Amino acid sequence: MVVLVPELTFLTGLSDTQKNSRMVKEVMWEMMQSPRQHYLRLTSLLKQIRDNPEASRELERWGLHLDMDICRTQGHILPSERINLRHRSFFPEEDLSWHREVTKEVSISAISVNSWLLVYPKRLQQLAKDLLAAVKSTCGAMGMWMGQPMVQELRDESIESYIRSIRSSLGSQEKVQLLVCITPRNRDDVYGAIKKLCCVQVPVPSQVINAQSLMGHPGKIRSVVQKVLLQINCKLGGQLWGVDIPL
Repeated sequence: MVVLVPELTFLTGLSDTQKNSRMVKEVMWEMMQSPRQHYLRLTSLLKQIRDNPEASRELERWGLHLDMDICRTQGHILPSERINLRHRSFFPEEDLSWHREVTKEVSISAISVNSWLLVYPKRLQQLAKDLLAAVKSTCGAMGMWMGQPMVQELRDESIESYIRSIRSSLGSQEKVQLLVCITPRNRDDVYGAIKKLCCVQVPVPSQVINAQSLMGHPGKIRSVVQKVLLQINCKLGGQLWGVDIPL
């Protein structure tokens, strides 16, 4: 059991005003360091606390003592597992990432999307065109087929406009496999309203894309679209990859 002293702890995380791309990238860089780098950072912090008279006095006042080394334990190392795609298998790299392989190879089971709806505000028209172009150029490598979508262009960016347009479009179509919405920014209220409509009132698989994630050079858009297509394939019942069973 770990007991935290309230006076010596504080909440972590980023506020909405801090969630810009640069700040998030720096936080991710800190989190993705190697175990050796984490160890060096922790031992450096312990040394700074030890060499700081004020910090040392505060610890003594609470009757606390910090060892100059972290707790060591023997971890169990699991053998590497083979990742199976439809046409080939491979062992992942040391970082256990195989995003490159699943976006350039055909998935075990890929879903064809023949009927889908794309909803976006009018001012994001060019961004929607860029999204469609990236989808067309990317989906084939994964074994997916994305037909031409039905498009709904909104006059404004209010929640009511999204809900009214989605409800009207889904009600007038016999079978829509997928709904894709582009929102101008990261708004939880718009996202929540769309998901509630699509999960409870008019059940249909949905994908909400923040427009800011699509802004930038073509390589960035392509990378985002690849990840979105992987999510869509899973939501529609596809299978990206598998491992040997039993392990």
